[in-house]
Amino acid sequence: MVKNDAAKKISVAILCGGESSRMKKDKALLLLGGKTFLERFLVEFSTFDEILFCAKDQGRSELYSETLFPLCEELNLSDKTRFIFDESHERGPLEGLRRALLKSKNETLFVCACDMPFVKKSFVDFLALFLCSDYDCYVPTMDDRPEPLCAIYNKNALPAVEGLLKNGERKITRLFELAPTKFIPIEKCFFDKKIFFNINFPKDLEAAKKPFVFCVSGLKNSGKTRMVLALLLEAKKRGYKCAAIKHDGHDCFSDAEGTDTFLFSKAGSESSAVFSEGRFMFCSKARKVCPDDLIKNALALNSSLDYVVIEGLKNSDFPKVELLRKGICEKSFCKKNLICRASDFNFFSEDGIPSFNTDDFERIFSCVEDFFKGGAF
Repeated sequence: MVKNDAAKKISVAILCGGESSRMKKDKALLLLGGKTFLERFLVEFSTFDEILFCAKDQGRSELYSETLFPLCEELNLSDKTRFIFDESHERGPLEGLRRALLKSKNETLFVCACDMPFVKKSFVDFLALFLCSDYDCYVPTMDDRPEPLCAIYNKNALPAVEGLLKNGERKITRLFELAPTKFIPIEKCFFDKKIFFNINFPKDLEAAKKPFVFCVSGLKNSGKTRMVLALLLEAKKRGYKCAAIKHDGHDCFSDAEGTDTFLFSKAGSESSAVFSEGRFMFCSKARKVCPDDLIKNALALNSSLDYVVIEGLKNSDFPKVELLRKGICEKSFCKKNLICRASDFNFFSEDGIPSFNTDDFERIFSCVEDFFKGGAF
């Protein structure tokens, strides 16, 4: 076994040598959360000792280098980020593994496909706990299925890799018949299965971006709750699954005096829950909570959510539907990430943001749909 900080001496290799034929675009340069997949990997693995980006040819390697150069400079990672390329285009990911093992400065290497953007540093740290002198390959499994492109390899496996390629073999899984391999089941671990989510088709990219999160923002009495309810109904009509979150600036919740949850809290309970067969309510004396925490909790209960609608948070970074109301607020107040505006008077702006009547719920939700489908966020 090794200590967790041993991961600092592990090189990371991101394999980008595929043709992206099903996506019709270079998957390494796809955008998710405002960053390319390459940028996400660079940020996520910035604390590791070395980061290799393995491209299919020198031209593509140079393109990736140019793409990541500003971020490398910003994060001071230029000295430990390198770009390499395959010597053969016909050998698949096994060739990428060979080149990475050959070029990495460390004996141990974490290898990941570029179309798996949800892989986390914490997962590599977990795999590193199993490192010992008995194995050359450390491969996670899910439901008995190995994940060879999200695994750790030792340079000792290089001769076996080269032997397979020499014999015309392209499947990485054949390596596990030749090199000592530790299979690591993660079904009962706390890691999300999303780690192994491959993005091969445009529909996969759209699914990866879900749930789409946006706010309905406005001043007090501008009609936020009414708009949230209307958009939830419109989403349901179109077959979407949604969750709603309300930001309350006054800390007023339903555990009012006299209720059981109030009595639990008064008796010293830090958290309490009320549940029936079909629903539950959870109350907690959280010192600090943010929308991202609540979104994660909602996803844990319903992983197929399409949209999360937050009422409020006009100053947040989330995309927003801004509400304007005559006599309440007649000037735009949201500074960034506006999807559209809705008002009960004739509002005009030269900034190009779509504007609708507050009762035009169908068109407002269609605008929200188009915003996210267009990859604007």
